[in-house]
Amino acid sequence: MKKNCESCGGSGQISYFKGVSRFLLSTEDCPECAGMGFLIVDDEEDVTKGAHSDKKKMKKEKS
Repeated sequence: MKKNCESCGGSGQISYFKGVSRFLLSTEDCPECAGMGFLIVDDEEDVTKGAHSDKKKMKKEKS
């Protein structure tokens, strides 16, 4: 399953100013997604990272 990269906003590139006067705008591939713009996750739980996964952990601990 694909998930948009939060670091680059799905563009695959990160822009930053460089140089002494910070006049030059430079871009490079996003290090988080390697320039793809998305991350590949194993299943739905990795995408949500919310209450669903916490509930399952709690059920396992109680058993």
